[in-house]
Amino acid sequence: THSAEASDYIASVGEEITLGPGGGWVRLFPDTETDGWHFLWAAGGDFIRLPMSAALEVKDRDRQNLTGRTDLVDHAITRCPSGGYLHVASANKESFNDSAYAFRYDENFDLLSSGTLEEVEPSRKHNDLPVLCTPILDATAFIGSSGGAVSLSVVSEDASQSELISLGSAVPRTTGGSLRMDTETGELVVIGKDFSGQAIAVVGLDENYDVTWEKSFQPLEDASLRPYWPQALLQVKEHYLLAFMARDESAGWGSDWGNVYLAVLDANFEHLETVQVSQYSPPEGAQRPGLARRGTQVLLTVDRNVQPQLFEIRLLAEAFGLSEEDDTGAGWDTSSSGQDPSASSGCGCSSSRKESASWWILLGICFGLTRRRASGRARGLAADRPPGDDTAF
Repeated sequence: THSAEASDYIASVGEEITLGPGGGWVRLFPDTETDGWHFLWAAGGDFIRLPMSAALEVKDRDRQNLTGRTDLVDHAITRCPSGGYLHVASANKESFNDSAYAFRYDENFDLLSSGTLEEVEPSRKHNDLPVLCTPILDATAFIGSSGGAVSLSVVSEDASQSELISLGSAVPRTTGGSLRMDTETGELVVIGKDFSGQAIAVVGLDENYDVTWEKSFQPLEDASLRPYWPQALLQVKEHYLLAFMARDESAGWGSDWGNVYLAVLDANFEHLETVQVSQYSPPEGAQRPGLARRGTQVLLTVDRNVQPQLFEIRLLAEAFGLSEEDDTGAGWDTSSSGQDPSASSGCGCSSSRKESASWWILLGICFGLTRRRASGRARGLAADRPPGDDTAF
């Protein structure tokens, strides 16, 4: 472990720890029954759970296979207001990335429901998908096979697709990106690469999915480094942590590998600082970062050449307004893989977007109130890479 001397927010970054069995898409959640963690990763076409101790050790015994499938490729999972979890995944049925499915689990990761979002749909790519589970909206997103237009896939209670909504042309590509929702205002925030590929873009959409604001920031001072994959978003009180990848394209990196970085953003998604976490050298680096937190302890995971890796990071408590007594990570998740301890638990049954005020006032009783959707007019999104390039970096 080394101190982050130049950081106003990060106390230390631990050395790389190799975890458990081989696989990818590593995601962690605090185990509210113990002081350990839930360790999830992809292998054999399924998503699998094992317990991880407080000492960050994973023993490969009595695997819990979550979906029972053998054909899943890319994964995203998040905690829901009920305390359960929403999991979305892609598959290659008749062509690359042509299908997507959803799965709902209870607190013990036992399967409650599973459904098809889209199957054998060549007009959209379903890889590297984000996920959102809130009292207002449960959703993921896909991009068009040509032109990159983004569509929001609303997930029903039975884990099927209840609605597909075309988003505006200012919305960044959601492959390898993040979704977040403000449950008080109903604002949907989308984070992805900007269209130049040199910065990270953030846009806010109102209840009709119209863009009300947009911004971008360069999280790195070194202009030779290109940031990508801003999919690990974690709220910490009035701040956000965003783990992303970056690399110098001329340095000889293989595949979609690079180094992982951790950015600190304020409540308005303004960039405050960035800390480099990994120190890999080309050609072999890592990909697919995830974040989880308990108190001032943040666990950043990546997979490096199909091997799960972990970095333990310590936050400066005073910088985030944290105390030893609060923020145990027991709340529901408003990001792709992190915890929002400030939020209350609730029903978690969002088959469509609901009135957030009703959810708060009635203490978790779900209302199936729908509201008018945005018009179905086609709204294209300018691609930031050539059609046919399926990678999210």
